Amino acid sequence: MGAVSVLRIVAKRIALGAVTAWAVLTAVFVAFTVSRDWVEGGIEGTMRYQGASEQEVESAVDDYLATHGLDRPLWEQYGDWMVSMLTLDWGDSFFVGSDPQSDAALFETGEPVFPMVLEATARTAIYVLPAIAIAVVLGMLIGLYAALRPEKRLAKSGSGTAYLLFAVPNFWIGGMALSLAAGGRIPHSNLAFEHLLPIALTATTLLGAYVSYARAHSLEYSNAAFVTLVRAKGAGPIRIARHIVRNAAIPLFSMLFTEVLALLVLAIFVIESLFGIDGFGLLLFEAIHLRDLPVVLGCTLVIIAVGIVGNIVQDVAYSGLDPRVDTGTR
Repeated sequence: MGAVSVLRIVAKRIALGAVTAWAVLTAVFVAFTVSRDWVEGGIEGTMRYQGASEQEVESAVDDYLATHGLDRPLWEQYGDWMVSMLTLDWGDSFFVGSDPQSDAALFETGEPVFPMVLEATARTAIYVLPAIAIAVVLGMLIGLYAALRPEKRLAKSGSGTAYLLFAVPNFWIGGMALSLAAGGRIPHSNLAFEHLLPIALTATTLLGAYVSYARAHSLEYSNAAFVTLVRAKGAGPIRIARHIVRNAAIPLFSMLFTEVLALLVLAIFVIESLFGIDGFGLLLFEAIHLRDLPVVLGCTLVIIAVGIVGNIVQDVAYSGLDPRVDTGTR
C-alpha cells in the first residue's frame, strides 16, 4: 500500500474521529448539565444537617457554583468546554482532594487536567499493553492449535482452561489474592499486586475471546482449497499455519479493536478499583462520582483518541494483509 493511500486513510479517520469526538463530548456535557448535581445536593444536605441557616446554605451553594463556573449560561459553558477540549487546554480539576465536601475541595481547583489524564493513562498502559500482547499471542497459538489438532488432549485442555479463566470473574480472583495476602497466607509484594496480577487478570479477561475467535476462523480456513493445495504439496504444520493465520488475521484484527475495547474498559475499572491503582479507570470513576466535568471530558477524549488510532491501525493492517481490501470505502 502506497504512502498516499495511508495518508488518505489517516485523514479520513481523523475527520470522522473529530465528528465523533464532538458528538460524544456534547452528549457527556448534556448528560452532566441536565442531571441533578449530587455534589451540590451533598453540600446542601450536609450544611442543613449541621444546622446551618437557609442563607448560609444558599451562600455555600452559590460559592460552589461560581468557583467552578457552573453559574454561567449553558451555551457559554458549552462553548468554553468544547474549545478547551479541542485545543487540549483542559483546565484544572474541580476538586483538590477526593472529598468534595471538604472546605478545600469546595472552593479551590485542583491540578491541571491534561497532565493528570496523561499520567493516569500511562499507568494503565503499563499493565494493559503487556496483557494485550500476552492474550493475543496465547489466544492465537491456542486457537490455531485447537483448530488444526482438535483430537489432541492438549488442544482440548488449552481451550477449556482459556474459557474457564474468561468465565471466572477477575475481581473474585483479585479479591481472593488480596484476602490471602492480608491474612498472611501468601506474601504481599508490590510487584505482584501492582503489576503482575493486573497483567494476568487483564490477559485472562481477553484470552477466552481471542481463543474462541482464533479457533473459529482457523477452522473456517483449515479446509479451504488453498490449504488443501498447500498440504498436497507436502508443506509442514508451520507453513500451513502461516497460510491460515494470514487469512484469518483480518477478522481477528476487527475483533481486537471493537469487542475487546469494551471488555478492556470494564476490566480496568474493576482492576484499578480493586488494587488501588491510580490509573485511567480509577481516575474516570472518581471524576464521575465527584462530577468533575473537566476530568470526565478529558478522559472521554482519550477513549475517542484510542478508538481513532485503533481504526487507523486496523485499516492499515487490513490493506497490508490483503491488498484486495478497499479501506477507502469503509
